[in-house]
Amino acid sequence: MRGIRIGRVAVLSLSLALLGACSTSPPLATSTLVAPASVAMMLRGNLSGQTLLATGVAYLAYDPLAPNWEIVEQPSGEGRYVMLLRQRSINSGGDGEARQVLARRANVLMRDGGYSSYQLLRLEEGVESTRPFAQRVAEAEIRLLRSTTWPEF
Repeated sequence: MRGIRIGRVAVLSLSLALLGACSTSPPLATSTLVAPASVAMMLRGNLSGQTLLATGVAYLAYDPLAPNWEIVEQPSGEGRYVMLLRQRSINSGGDGEARQVLARRANVLMRDGGYSSYQLLRLEEGVESTRPFAQRVAEAEIRLLRSTTWPEF
């Protein structure tokens, strides 16, 4: 019986180590996936492995470090882009930031393409009632502009 318990602890420890390695950003000094007190409670039998696994799955589904918006851009002519923005299903805010996300992406396209400014031609925002969660969406069209005063810039 003791060997089975040690085997479970070893498998659980390995699973937690692998889950901790899944993060794509550097860990914060104050945040950990599993607090040492939780591990101690599990070893004493107060916290089950299933509870810990469910917590890990919930963390992966929510993933607070993932971006809130997905952007798909399609070129539609010389210096024109149509952008489709979709907010992730499970989020903690960010409902009014579609315009800010669009502006940041437009500035990157402008800088990388050697343009001096951009013009927002169209922006439509809404909510799609998808199952099981509704999602905020936005569709925009921009035109990148070259400088007329300094054409070489």
